[in-house]
Amino acid sequence: MAKQIYVIGDEGRLVVRNFIQKFKEAAVDWMVTVVFPDEEQLVFDEMDKNSHVVVCLWEEIDFEVVRHIAAAQKKFKFYIYFIGVNFSFGIEEDKYFNKIPSVRFTSYSFEMAFLLSHIEENNIEKKRILVVDDEPIVLRSIKTWLGDNFEVSLVNSGEMALEFLLMHPVDLVLLDYKMPTMEGPEVLRRIRGDGNLKNLSVIFLTAKNDKESVVTVAPLKPQGYILKTMSPEEIKKAVADFFRNKIVTV
Repeated sequence: MAKQIYVIGDEGRLVVRNFIQKFKEAAVDWMVTVVFPDEEQLVFDEMDKNSHVVVCLWEEIDFEVVRHIAAAQKKFKFYIYFIGVNFSFGIEEDKYFNKIPSVRFTSYSFEMAFLLSHIEENNIEKKRILVVDDEPIVLRSIKTWLGDNFEVSLVNSGEMALEFLLMHPVDLVLLDYKMPTMEGPEVLRRIRGDGNLKNLSVIFLTAKNDKESVVTVAPLKPQGYILKTMSPEEIKKAVADFFRNKIVTV
């Protein structure tokens, strides 16, 4: 899928129109979509989770539109660039504005290559992983080992995992096999039975590698197994190999 940039700006303004033209010419490796800065037209949905960047072009930014974009950013994790001259708000609005993961450029005349270099450097999409395990030390360890290269979320029960997945899109679930109240196979059974989650990639992170355990969950088609006894480097390699080749190497 092509890397997506949404450029938000009024093409009726000459400075914005010229910027957009130069930006499209320079951003040859990106899919550039121009959107008018109107809240009704800024519709972010599940398709936008693959969008890497939003570039906002205004002389004076409408704060309600900023708020709308920032709310979508929390869910879809894209980076926001603001380009213009005047970024002044009231005190409370400015505090809110400063919390948004963003970069401000105060001129339309900077080198386009510099902007694109910054975008490329800071917007490499991280895969999202949910780790499900009832042991806090396992959760903390996996977070430490994978956190530099992946966006890692943690829950300590099967019930919490299912609630989390209803609200947050992820690319992979690392699922403990043996847990109290709801074991891993039951969690996977419910995932496969949910129309929105049924194709989600799930790898068992487990101490159980006996034949009976593997055969029991085979009809649920897990993507593989990673043993808790593996070293941190082996676990990191297994996850990286999965995203690269869709094969778990243990």
